[in-house]
Amino acid sequence: MSLFRSLVRRYKEKYDLVGILFIGPPIIYLFLIIIYPLITIFPASFQEYVPSSQSFVFVGLKQFQRLFADKLFWLSIKTTFVFAGFTVILHLLLAWALALLLNTRWWPSWRVRNLFRAVLLFPWIFSPAACALLWGILYHPRGFLSYFSQQLLHTRIGFLSDPKVALWSVLLVNGWNWYPFYMIILLGGLQSIDRSLYESSEIDGANRFQSFFHITLPLMTPLMMMIVIIDFIGTFIVFDLVWIMTKGGPLRTTYLISFFLYEKGLMTYKLGYASAVSVFMALFLSAFVAVYLILYLRRSKV
Repeated sequence: MSLFRSLVRRYKEKYDLVGILFIGPPIIYLFLIIIYPLITIFPASFQEYVPSSQSFVFVGLKQFQRLFADKLFWLSIKTTFVFAGFTVILHLLLAWALALLLNTRWWPSWRVRNLFRAVLLFPWIFSPAACALLWGILYHPRGFLSYFSQQLLHTRIGFLSDPKVALWSVLLVNGWNWYPFYMIILLGGLQSIDRSLYESSEIDGANRFQSFFHITLPLMTPLMMMIVIIDFIGTFIVFDLVWIMTKGGPLRTTYLISFFLYEKGLMTYKLGYASAVSVFMALFLSAFVAVYLILYLRRSKV
């Protein structure tokens, strides 16, 4: 007992044991939900699952050869890139515009500004599933938006049934659901910038646009880098919202890589093949983050 007390006393002087106890549960959760599954799928991607014997047989790189020769896989990759790329752009545009609006000083009172901020945060209270159901009603052929398009354009738009429109309709819903999160991050970054920098620029004769591009944007670049990484990864693996709204249709125009993984792993029980898809996604996203960080660090040193 005395030995235990001496060890606690020794490490308490060097480390914050209370802080370690607080971060302990998230670390355990991260290991069980993310790290451990990643470790297990790597060997499974080199094996083939045999349902009759409920065992795995080593097949080498056969799963990856099948994967890269699968046209449906490349279709899902293309759709996912379009969906993720334009979603990130939409989130940045909305978040920047609204964060700058909330950060201005022309509001009549702080109560009005806080009320407007609460209204802008409204989409964030919906889970992706609830958001999909809500917008599914609005997108219905007899719904409000369809009626509005009929009155305005004299034609009914098949928001979820037209192959040319379905992906953009779902993309808009995903952008509406998550823009408040990035708006709050950018607003916090804007409010942390020292006001004396803007006052000095005004004395030097700089207008608002010059202050934005020479003060605000450079100081907000690290935060924007983090937003792009988080948003791209989160959108790249999105499943529930799009699945509830379209299930990959029509004509697979909203068929994402997460759908491909779901069908191979949980619908056809090709667990080795699904593991290869998961490994590809993990390696690709890791490479994306690494390249993005390297390019940013090189640019920041210039």
